[in-house]
Formats: sequence, structure tokens, C-alpha cells
Amino acid sequence: MFYDPILSNWGIHLKKLTNLAVLACLVLVLSACGGIPLRSVPKLYALQSQLLDANPADFMVAIQADSRLTPPTGSAPVLSLVIKPTEAGAFESVDKKLAMRSSPWSASLKGLEASPPNRRWLVYSFTPESQAELSRIQAQFKRVKEERKGKSGGTVQIGIAQENVAAKNPELANTKWESWLQTSKADGFFELWTGTLGELTSKGH
Repeated sequence: MFYDPILSNWGIHLKKLTNLAVLACLVLVLSACGGIPLRSVPKLYALQSQLLDANPADFMVAIQADSRLTPPTGSAPVLSLVIKPTEAGAFESVDKKLAMRSSPWSASLKGLEASPPNRRWLVYSFTPESQAELSRIQAQFKRVKEERKGKSGGTVQIGIAQENVAAKNPELANTKWESWLQTSKADGFFELWTGTLGELTSKGH
């Protein structure tokens, strides 16, 4: 059972987006989505404001999976960002899918300890084009927020699709899958969701 908690600050909320195999439970489900560590919940609540203020070059997704899992060549997570006005026509809506690309793991990545035996890190960051697009969106909505002080706001829906990375493999269905997120190099990564590869790729998760 999923629900969409309403956040303060410009009436923004996070919501599960349909047809994305795994949103790493970016929906803020405190009890129904048991794969979210409780310590991560405050960081998820802060995500709506951080994304519109973050350095796009800092935003990264990290996945720890069984070392036997080899994602298809060129596959990477995609961040889906939808911003809509509460009052129709109040400002231009955004509906973007921001592509990511593979990045190497290193000990300098704060919060990501070396993977244990038989495990591996898959690390992803925005492509240059996605960084530029997010910068444009950030500038656009900083202007909107300033112009609409005291007026109706909008909603932000965020999802991270990983289905093209986590190809279905019956032999690995019961292996552990961890998703981690970074919005700031200074803060480092925090654990977003933990479960099995089978749960990740199961229909409707």
C-alpha cells in the first residue's frame, strides 16, 4: 500500500511514478515499503528541495549487487522528474527523464565502503546533457518560486528507474540488491532501498 505524504515548503510532495520497475521506493512509505531504512526517511523528505538546489554533478546513484550480475552494455538508471502547478497554467510544467552514465567506484565516495567478496558496486552519475538540463530546470523554478511567493505552488514527482540495469535473471532472484543515493558530495551517499533482485524486478513493485 502506497501513499503520498504532503510536504511543506511550496506544497511539494514525492510520489511513486507508474511503469518504473523500481523507484527504489522514493515514495515515502514509512511502513509499507520495508526496504527503506528508517534513518533514510528524513533525507528522503529533504530530497524535494535538495534536487532543485543541488549541484547536478554531485547527484549519483549507486547499486550494490551480486558480482555475477552484469548490466547490459550502455544501461544506466534514469531519473524521472515531473513538476506541475497546483493551479493549472500558473507556470510551465516539466516532465523530463534525465539519463545517467556509469562511473567508477572509488574509496573517495563518501558513504560507500568497499564491497564485500562476491559483491560489486555499480555507480552512476548524470550525463553532461542531463546536468545541463537539470541546471536549466533549477534556474527556471528558482524564478517561479520568487515570482509566486504567497501564491499557489506545485508538486514535484521524482522516480529512479533501474529496470534496464537489473535484467531479470532467475538464478540471481534471491540475491541482495542495495540502492544508494547522493545529492551532495559533502553529505555523501545514503541507503535508499534494500531487497532482492527478484523483488526489484517483480511486476508492480
